[in-house]
Amino acid sequence: MLKEILRMLTEEKYISKSKIAEKLNTTEDVIEHAFSQLSEMGYIKEDSTKDCNYKCKGCSFASLCNKVPLNTIIITEKGEKILNN
Repeated sequence: MLKEILRMLTEEKYISKSKIAEKLNTTEDVIEHAFSQLSEMGYIKEDSTKDCNYKCKGCSFASLCNKVPLNTIIITEKGEKILNN
């Protein structure tokens, strides 16, 4: 399931934890636990929009930037390597 979640995060521009849970036919609590595991394993990291260094062009959160606190998930190099194996 962890690899499936990583794949979804890569393939979708934006996907919520509730949508991931729906697609995997499970609960948000299970997905939350999976995110914790992925983070502890170093495959993902959380990034808040407050510290965003990306240009807004093409960002799906541009209209919400600095208006609504958002936490985005970034797949680390280690996470990308797992997906490519």
